[in-house]
Amino acid sequence: MIDETQRKAVVLEYFERINSKDVDGVVKLFDADATVIDPVGTPAVTGTDALRAYFCRVIEEFDTQDVPGTPTGAQDGSSVAIPLKATINNPQDPTGGRLDVNVISTFRIGQSGLIEEMRAYWGLTDVAPAAE
Repeated sequence: MIDETQRKAVVLEYFERINSKDVDGVVKLFDADATVIDPVGTPAVTGTDALRAYFCRVIEEFDTQDVPGTPTGAQDGSSVAIPLKATINNPQDPTGGRLDVNVISTFRIGQSGLIEEMRAYWGLTDVAPAAE
């Protein structure tokens, strides 16, 4: 079982790499068969190639900047949940407007220390024009 402190560190490293626009570094945090569901209710993204394409879009197209809250570990030996605010480009605004999205993300970290699954929970009422 991977230590709870180590699991939380992996999650925080994920956000550091997203914010530094390090696509390769983000992908390296994921197991080769990992799954991302963002938001929950949409199709899963699975496998290294699909994850690379997904994170290129998240980082380059949406110019995502995340402000993570405090991670919370679970007693199952693998899970971490974390609240965050994601600020992204508004894909429906050609003038370059930004949106703030309130998110709860859950991560499952494997024995290897790599992310096996990430799920992002947010709905339409969790999205608003970005605060300036």
